[in-house]
Amino acid sequence: VSEKKIGFIGLGQMGSRMAANLIKAGRSLVVFDANPVSVDAAVALGAAEKADGVKDVAEACDAIVTMLPASKQVEEVYLDSKMGLLENANPNTLFIDCTTLDPSVAVSVSSMSTAKGHTMVDAPVSGGVGGAEAATLSFMVGGSSDGFDRSKELLTLMGRNIVHCGDAGKGQVAKICNNLVLAITMIGLNEGYNLALTHGMDPDTISNIFNTSSAQCWSSGYVGVPGTKDYDNGFQVALMAKDLGLATKAAEEAGVRLPLGASAAAMYDEMKKDPVVALKDFSYVLEHLKGMNGSK
Repeated sequence: VSEKKIGFIGLGQMGSRMAANLIKAGRSLVVFDANPVSVDAAVALGAAEKADGVKDVAEACDAIVTMLPASKQVEEVYLDSKMGLLENANPNTLFIDCTTLDPSVAVSVSSMSTAKGHTMVDAPVSGGVGGAEAATLSFMVGGSSDGFDRSKELLTLMGRNIVHCGDAGKGQVAKICNNLVLAITMIGLNEGYNLALTHGMDPDTISNIFNTSSAQCWSSGYVGVPGTKDYDNGFQVALMAKDLGLATKAAEEAGVRLPLGASAAAMYDEMKKDPVVALKDFSYVLEHLKGMNGSK
């Protein structure tokens, strides 16, 4: 069943583009973000209403999408006892949380949502700003079969690959495991590039070899020729460090060791200490590795 008014909370780099695709599809959006400039931009694109706060979104809508920075903001937006979504929502509201957060927090918020008679799915995304713009995102969905079925209509307007990963929190597990592998492969790729370039190999030649040989991977296609990547756009170092922190915590809770993951997490944590580097694309790890050359 099509929900009449759709709430959208969190209009950052990803959320603003996802909301734009819902507007393009003819959905009536009620929008809110802590940054009023982002809200005005969404209204200029055709959002039906701008809300003064989370409570107003809850009261006006039958389905609400959230795209927030981290676990802390999700708990604030959903659980605040006076102004939160769960406290003020209409009966049987559908909540779709696209934030990447701690799986245990996703489970806890979902269970509180169910207790209040609502339906909630965690639906973190992969595909970056480009995927959000083009509506080609992958959504990793955790929640009940009913929740997945209800959310699919909206998710297909924002993405191409919608996968039901299991019950509440499993979307988050899938996302952080994906990004754990992504970080490790990005570092491995750039260790190889750094060694090759330091030995005087031509960047185009080594890139061509990697992309047509067994070193070929998603990261090698993403990076292209080493040294030519625009580091000022893409998936930020600080966000990768955050996701690796979530993977590390989940591994500790499950008693799983991450020998390579721990090294990757330490490297991105080190990189994000520099406030300029923290905002660079995560493939900037090549420059970080170059900076380590000559040290023992």
